[in-house]
Amino acid sequence: MSCLSVDPVVTDSFGIEPALRDDTLSVKLTGTGDMAASPPLSRYVKALEGEVMRLSVSTVEFDVRDLRFMSSSCLKAFVGFICGLMGHGLKCRIRFVTDAKRTWQRRSLKPLDRICPELVSIADA
Repeated sequence: MSCLSVDPVVTDSFGIEPALRDDTLSVKLTGTGDMAASPPLSRYVKALEGEVMRLSVSTVEFDVRDLRFMSSSCLKAFVGFICGLMGHGLKCRIRFVTDAKRTWQRRSLKPLDRICPELVSIADA
């Protein structure tokens, strides 16, 4: 595998930090996933679709433990990512890592698990 062609995103209140380890593409989200974060997140996950295909990764892990809030628009970006991978016929596993103390994270992400339970999982860290 070669290196990533997506760069980190840093704004005043939101951050996206990718890392490639073996055949897992890890993406750490930090800050506040509000309406201002939705456009950069949407663009980013669209670019990640291309990275998953290009690198043939087996797992994409979204670490949301340091996310303080996530709007429905940000959740919609993840729906688009999952549906995009499924539309390409990719069997890449998608794992969301949550903070057990922030119970809203698991509750908010649960609908994503229901979209494709054989590929999407949610784990408390």
